Amino acid sequence: MIAAKRSDLTPAQRAHVRRVLWLVLAYAVVVPPLMWLRATRHISDTVVLIMAIVASLPCLGFIASWGRYMSDERDEYHQSVNLRRNAVATNVTMGAAVVWGCLQAFGAMPLMEAYWIPLVWVSMQGVFACLDMVSSRKGTRS
Repeated sequence: MIAAKRSDLTPAQRAHVRRVLWLVLAYAVVVPPLMWLRATRHISDTVVLIMAIVASLPCLGFIASWGRYMSDERDEYHQSVNLRRNAVATNVTMGAAVVWGCLQAFGAMPLMEAYWIPLVWVSMQGVFACLDMVSSRKGTRS
């Protein structure tokens, strides 16, 4: 979904970008105060549970937005490129999670919070979007 100008985006891409920008804003507004409250106040377990669920909602929205984008996209080329990108990002992310999990099981690596997994997934999509863009400009894309 990297485009030179707004007119290069399909309607589904524009809607997805709008949704993601609102979700990023929601995450930036909601999470810091929740983290501050957790760190500076004594809060009951029930409230902590509710705070954790609220903090995860924007991230769940990112995942839902990708699904909505894929169902809304009518351009078959964009659909196939994004499906390929999602598949590669999912394979890399799951591979990293499995390797890290095995390293943790054998005591070679410290325990790490699981919320990093979607961050790796989104990052891998960005990396492969850039690689797609570079390879398509060179004419080497398969």
